[in-house]
Amino acid sequence: MAWVTGRRSLLFLTGVASFGGSLYYRETNNRADNHQDDACNIPSKRTFDSFANHIWSGSQVDERNDEIVTRYSSAYLANKGIGFCSLGFHRIELAPQQNWTFGLLSEGFRGWETSAFIFRALIPTICAVLSLALGKNASRPGKEDLSTEPEPPITSEKIDMSIRKAFLDVDHGVVDQAPDMIISSPSQALNMVQLSAAVSGSTGMLAVYDESRRILKVANVGDARAVLGRKALHENGMPCFEVHVLSSEHTSSNPSELARLQESHSDTDIKVLQEYVERDITRAFGLAMCKWSQSLQDRIYRDYLGESPLVNLLPRSTSDPENQQQPYLNAEPDIRTIHVRPGDFLVMASKGVWDSLANEEVIGLVGVWLARQNCNPRTPISHPSLEKIYDQNMLPVKFPEKWEDTTTWYQKMKIQKKYICVDTNVAAHLVRNALGGANQAFTEGVLRLPYPLSASSRGELAVMVLQFE
Repeated sequence: MAWVTGRRSLLFLTGVASFGGSLYYRETNNRADNHQDDACNIPSKRTFDSFANHIWSGSQVDERNDEIVTRYSSAYLANKGIGFCSLGFHRIELAPQQNWTFGLLSEGFRGWETSAFIFRALIPTICAVLSLALGKNASRPGKEDLSTEPEPPITSEKIDMSIRKAFLDVDHGVVDQAPDMIISSPSQALNMVQLSAAVSGSTGMLAVYDESRRILKVANVGDARAVLGRKALHENGMPCFEVHVLSSEHTSSNPSELARLQESHSDTDIKVLQEYVERDITRAFGLAMCKWSQSLQDRIYRDYLGESPLVNLLPRSTSDPENQQQPYLNAEPDIRTIHVRPGDFLVMASKGVWDSLANEEVIGLVGVWLARQNCNPRTPISHPSLEKIYDQNMLPVKFPEKWEDTTTWYQKMKIQKKYICVDTNVAAHLVRNALGGANQAFTEGVLRLPYPLSASSRGELAVMVLQFE
């Protein structure tokens, strides 16, 4: 699962968890911040934990000159079957003395094939595009031309342009190149492979971290969310964390997205398209039937076993560029930027996690986990001890004034939110608390639900955590 060669380290983890699945976990040399927790003195009681038999999780520490740069943790609990979510991590030297870290989370819907394509293609594509951009700005050791002014470092705007190009290029590869491959292929079996990747859909969230300048960018297409936790102090002087939101969801509940849709589509068309997509989402990779022309859909349907065309719901081209109708779906990312401080951590998670936990709860739960690592860093994930139960008031996080919990899953399940900290993997810790937390008997019952009941009871739970030293 992991490769390390010279200055490069690569870990790709594709989730394939379902009922009866197995556990992937690699314990690493974890360090933690110096927060104290009186729960450290509670005696341990070893018990069996069925949660560990259902979740796939992994972690990795990247070191440079004996200094930890980033720590990566991931966890995935499926609700449908194999591979609908993918989690990827890549650290590479793109230019001399310029190390970059990439973290990817994708979630497939209407099939897993597009998510798998994004998993394989997006990080290599952004590496290639950024390498080209950096090559024009980076000076090579021993190659400086002293007669000319050195070029300035690559700007934030150019990095954004590179990220945007990578996202659109990958979507072009899966949507626009698929018809040519399908039509030119003599194999009907290969046609189905290409067609499946094009017509299914996927979200995509990419973290891009420039280690030399400590600049973090998060690019998002879809309904995943990213939040950053940063050390702070309560008014009483107690240590805590503050929340920085680094993404916006692309759904019809987002006012700017709804306005974009209503410029080109009637409310009836929007409803029909949402029913076809089977999800309230306004930006995504794939879903070619929402992007192909009517004539191309007709041909794919007629000759290659495609889906029925979406009649009269597609963009209509005109000779006037200002009157071009925009597609319902696109893959242009929303990009947010923040300067990273020592001790910051980034949490990227799929929609299912945010249905259960608010931004402040997620950051606070990571804070609880960091505190517990100081006193019990080696508790096996499959043998949790009897731990202290937490509620919202005990989380080390700043809550806004008049904060209200707008999450829906716990209310839907009619159980009270109570958190627990028993996992040595911080991402698994978040997934556990998104699925019942201290309500362990309830969590075990939900885990035993077979498909399709599992899909109707909860979302895909995928989490990636990057910790910055």
